[in-house]
Amino acid sequence: MSEPSSPKVRSASSSSSSASPSNSTPPSPSTPPSSSASGKATPQPPRDVRRRQELIGATIECIAEHGLSGTTVARVAQCAGLSTGIVNFYFRGKDALLLQTLEYVDSQYMLRQREAVLAHGGSPVACLEAMIDAAFDPELCHPHRVAVWAAFWGEARARDDYMRVCAAREAELEEQRVEAFAAIATEGGYTHLETEALGRAFHHMLSSLPESLLGDRGSFDLERARGTCRGFLRSIFPAEFSGAAPGLAPAPSSSRPQDLETEECATLPTWIYHDPEFFELEKESIFRRNWLMVGHASHVPGPGDYLTVDLVGERVFVIRGRDGVLRAFDNVCRHRASRVVRGQSGHCSGQIVCPYHGWRYGFDGKLKGVPEEESFSRLEKSEVRLPELDLEEWMGFLFVRFAGDGESVAELMAEKFDEASHYRFSEMQPLGPARTLDCDFNWKLFVENDSEGYHIPMAHPGLRRLFGTSYEENFEQGEGTQASSQLRDQESSVWAERAYQRLLPEVSHLPEHLRRAWIYYGLFPSAVVQACPDVADCYQVLPTGPDSCQLLTFRVALPDARREMRVARYLSERIIRNVIREDLSLCRFTNEGVKSERYTGGRLSDLESGVGIFRDEIRDRIPVAGVQKRPAPGRVATLNAQLNAQSNAQSDAQ
Repeated sequence: MSEPSSPKVRSASSSSSSASPSNSTPPSPSTPPSSSASGKATPQPPRDVRRRQELIGATIECIAEHGLSGTTVARVAQCAGLSTGIVNFYFRGKDALLLQTLEYVDSQYMLRQREAVLAHGGSPVACLEAMIDAAFDPELCHPHRVAVWAAFWGEARARDDYMRVCAAREAELEEQRVEAFAAIATEGGYTHLETEALGRAFHHMLSSLPESLLGDRGSFDLERARGTCRGFLRSIFPAEFSGAAPGLAPAPSSSRPQDLETEECATLPTWIYHDPEFFELEKESIFRRNWLMVGHASHVPGPGDYLTVDLVGERVFVIRGRDGVLRAFDNVCRHRASRVVRGQSGHCSGQIVCPYHGWRYGFDGKLKGVPEEESFSRLEKSEVRLPELDLEEWMGFLFVRFAGDGESVAELMAEKFDEASHYRFSEMQPLGPARTLDCDFNWKLFVENDSEGYHIPMAHPGLRRLFGTSYEENFEQGEGTQASSQLRDQESSVWAERAYQRLLPEVSHLPEHLRRAWIYYGLFPSAVVQACPDVADCYQVLPTGPDSCQLLTFRVALPDARREMRVARYLSERIIRNVIREDLSLCRFTNEGVKSERYTGGRLSDLESGVGIFRDEIRDRIPVAGVQKRPAPGRVATLNAQLNAQSNAQSDAQ
């Protein structure tokens, strides 16, 4: 008996039911409808085509129940009520059967999507609405169909034939959705939007939401899923999608997305302390958009003096011009990317000269000279300059910012100005060079540790002996932070601490309440000036990776030749060095702990309000930091963009 010829199934019926719950019997190619909506008989396909459809339907059920590896010709035959010989007759074995099953499932989904696009006359708004309806069609968005697609996707990396089908589908759909986003943005004047990124985010939302069926078959709500997608569109294009779309969930009253952990006493989720994708978001949303401390004005006292610092993968230098103005630039030559100045600090005589090829820049960053300039075609020196960063000097301390237009340092620290001005920070001079220390833990752990005094009695016996229980803090979100401690009259039992208590001389320019106090001034994300009567200890922690950071420290003080003051400064440095050593050890312990699968987060006490403020600062800038369970690999940035759009839309609505 010869095998009947029949092409691969590409055009089976795709009629959808009007109401089909997600856990109902799966639609099957083996039972095509027998009549049309008008009641007239529908012609049946040839027997061999119907038999193939019947076997593909049985294969879908087997894959959904047993997975790809557990699907055998025998099981398919048993499910279809046929013999294995019939299966092999029509498909020549398991591989051909599985591939044609994949192609069938793909063809049905793509047919519905293409019909949705073609049915709306080229309107991108209507097309996106139709894509949502098609994606959550009860017939296609069924646990069995979704399970089959997920199973084949899981094997696609190892099978070129599977990858060909899966990748082609994803590429076509993503392209359509990105193009629709771009068209709406152009027509609506949304010139500020990153339409490609948002279109891809929408595509991944439509692709990933049906997978929820696999873990929650009994309660997955197709109408709510449609509403979620329409809500995402409305948050981005409010004018175009402002109507009450079917199934659109009402906006929550809180400005924070509903699926975030909002309990006031909760810590940040553990996954964000060691996740590479979250680290990339931190670099962009936190460290390149907020003020970072780079030094003190006394580090660059005269024209041509400079200091350098590496900040989250970027190289920066600050130089004083002949006009006395301090400016910050990328420490990257515009020719071949060499550093233009070397070392931690130094001096440029006349011009900034790149040590690689000798390109010369003025102290204002403009290109002044190029060796063998005639060898370059179309080089206009007037159009070339070192990129400049925002720089602000606050009471002598230097801060830079890569991007953003938020508040100035002075505005952020306005509440602290009156008290801080007593210290005369701007008149201080360096006490030795700046130092950097490489650390093997996540940067947030150091800031959190630094934001509360709850651990001091247990972890810092030296501070307990010096200050007792006098620790007070004043943390407000969106402002600089402050904490303080007063030296005890009772002498410490440790000689260095006792000597500091005894020898600290009178500091007449400070008011009485500051003469025996250590005051902590902090600025998000991680800059700290710890003002003591004798010295200002300054430090900042910067991430170098998900599990590593660098601690930058320097000390400045008012000129004071008194012997007692010199000794007090030596002793306070000893004390602070011990405290930092203790804190670094605690951070390493905690870094190990947050990786434990058995630790799922903690609770904060009233004595740890600073940690809660820091948590909220992180979440406000990176809302995915409120998601307790790590998103799927590759989806952290996408989910964050969705949550950002949702939060912005809710804020606008309020």
